Amino acid sequence: MINSLSIIIPALNEEESIPKLLEDIDFEFKKINCALEIILVDDFSNNKLTNFISKKENLKIIRNSSRLGQYRSTLIGADEASNDFICIIDGDGQNPPKEIIKLLNLFNENFGDVDVVAGIRNKRKDKPIRKYYSKFANFLIRRLTGSKVIDLGCSLKIFNKSLLEDLRFSGDIHRILLILFEKRGLKIIQKEVEHKERTHGKTNYGFGRIIPVFVDSLILLITSGMQTTPRYVLGRISTFFLVISVISFGISLYQKYFMETFVHRNPIFLLGITFLFISVQLFISTIITFFIENKK
Repeated sequence: MINSLSIIIPALNEEESIPKLLEDIDFEFKKINCALEIILVDDFSNNKLTNFISKKENLKIIRNSSRLGQYRSTLIGADEASNDFICIIDGDGQNPPKEIIKLLNLFNENFGDVDVVAGIRNKRKDKPIRKYYSKFANFLIRRLTGSKVIDLGCSLKIFNKSLLEDLRFSGDIHRILLILFEKRGLKIIQKEVEHKERTHGKTNYGFGRIIPVFVDSLILLITSGMQTTPRYVLGRISTFFLVISVISFGISLYQKYFMETFVHRNPIFLLGITFLFISVQLFISTIITFFIENKK
């Protein structure tokens, strides 16, 4: 059973939303028997959150020395957490804190049979354009990775902080965190949670986020959920280009001897040369990666 919980709130320019969010969290947790710790990670907001929030016993406020992003802020919060189990929630107030209690109860009901409990935003209250590109990003990631996760954009989730130990990557990893858990064979339960309209500030996410999501999805695909050693991934790609090069040379030779096509005028031969160069470059990168990984 989870008897104590650390709630991590990564926040960027959410000074208008955070005070009400903290108030609602305290209100909801007074109803249950669960020790509460709140860790607010200010990701170098334009206005320091400490100027808007009163100090209290169960609240830690950490301010990043530069803008590190939501996932890095989450990791910083997890490192500061006193409890084994953590809950992640956005600082915009769109996920009501009462939904934390819902997920917490679900986790305790399935304790021992579940590793992660995550929310699915029910009847999202975002603007239509944001819902459109969010759905597109979800669809893209699921198709590329074969994931069964329904809502990748909902930040609300509860799990043991130890699950993050081997997931210390850079970038917008919070968007694919559930897939990383999924690829590691962890048991995930998803449940619909209420989603409210944003009443303060503006979202920090736009259509441009699809590009890093696409890149991370491809990396997930070729690394089996970022579990494969980088040099082996590069080695596979190098071999792939080498095979294409050999096939291209084979076709060129066939065309030369049986179709009298001059090699230097054959685009397939030039394609084979190009792929051979790419293969060699990737193989050299593979060797370099080995020494970087094993550098003392």
